[in-house]
Amino acid sequence: MTQTPMKKMPLFVMLFTLAGCVSIIGTSKLSYTPEVRRQSSASDISFHDLLTAIGGVGNVDRAAYPDSKERALVRVEVISPNGDQKIGSERWTIRHDDNATVVYQVILFSDEDGSTDFDVSKAQ
Repeated sequence: MTQTPMKKMPLFVMLFTLAGCVSIIGTSKLSYTPEVRRQSSASDISFHDLLTAIGGVGNVDRAAYPDSKERALVRVEVISPNGDQKIGSERWTIRHDDNATVVYQVILFSDEDGSTDFDVSKAQ
């Protein structure tokens, strides 16, 4: 049984829509230096998730400042490390293209199985 072009249309629309979403999400990536990365007590996996996951610092900042073209993580201040503790706290400072900075409070929660979850909010 062969498919007619009209039967393939929903597939093309879905792929086109997904491609558009990826290009929108991919804009204004949050950059950082290796020195700033070393300031965080988060594991490499948690750090990556904080930059890219829904609810992470990168996405929270992108939603709060949608017109910003450049974003740079310029400082991480560890309030309490997440190492052997169940809860850790950090303050992440992001500089935007207009040199304005914003600080986010990052709370890291460790589970018994070793995974880490997080909560991000704008610092007061």
